[in-house]
Amino acid sequence: MEDKNYYFTKTAKQVKFDGIIQQICQQFNIKYIWYDQLCINQNNKEEKHHEIRNMHHIYENAYCTVALVPEYQYFKRLWTL
Repeated sequence: MEDKNYYFTKTAKQVKFDGIIQQICQQFNIKYIWYDQLCINQNNKEEKHHEIRNMHHIYENAYCTVALVPEYQYFKRLWTL
């Protein structure tokens, strides 16, 4: 991945998510990951649009997929049914 020097303010949840990603990579000997927030320049609408249109290629060839799901009341209720 080309170093584009993106900087993000991380919340405690993002730091925890990063730790989970590291553990998954170590456990399954995964050398490369696609991390949307880092691999796509979130401030460049043209790049973001282009990459989103091609996202299916990334997911269909992925060894595994991990998602950070936002905290919505709907999701909390879904897990307690």
